[in-house]
Amino acid sequence: MEVEAATRRFHLWFRGLRALRRDLRSARWADDPSQIGPLVGRFVAHMEDYCSARAEMDPVWTLSAPWASPVERGAAYWLAGWRPTTLVHLLYTESGRRFEAQLPDLLLGVRSGNLGDLSPAQLAQIDDLQRRTVAEEDVLSREMAMVQEGHGAVVAGGGIDVEGIVERVRAVLARADALRVRTMKRAVEILEPAQAAELLVAAADMEIGFREFGVKYGGGGRGE
Repeated sequence: MEVEAATRRFHLWFRGLRALRRDLRSARWADDPSQIGPLVGRFVAHMEDYCSARAEMDPVWTLSAPWASPVERGAAYWLAGWRPTTLVHLLYTESGRRFEAQLPDLLLGVRSGNLGDLSPAQLAQIDDLQRRTVAEEDVLSREMAMVQEGHGAVVAGGGIDVEGIVERVRAVLARADALRVRTMKRAVEILEPAQAAELLVAAADMEIGFREFGVKYGGGGRGE
């Protein structure tokens, strides 16, 4: 029964993601830029709320993600979700793409205010974010590997501490979700609102794109 509830929760979150992507796209090019900041905040809160809800789930379901397609689990998942550094890589990719497209204008001193127009200070902060996030990912990967290899699983008398293993998995997954949220929040802090909107739309495009590809070619996920 719990997996059905978790699947419904995922689909509700996913519908919310689609709506936020639509609203951010509209606000980015609207005449009133004051809409962008609150929408960026709503996007981050949407991610944070979902991670908080996942913390209450059985970690076995979180890790196996039965609502996801095989394509999503195989290509995009690290500790039951996308790698936090993926957001930084996406930021660099979107910035480079826009920079090349508007290079003639930049050489003339015309500033766009989008992701192709990152300042040296912003780039330095993004580089620092990437290095710190990679280090934290490595720690979590090692900890999960130790759980999977059975370190500390055998208790006195030769029995297996199943509850202990489950709690260790829960703790690692919770820290992975916390790192995802923390990375997103820090990236948004570094960027201007319009730049943050572009990054979050690209992140939503990536998440939705994997989902749609998986549903089309990988058999879909549970409850689809």
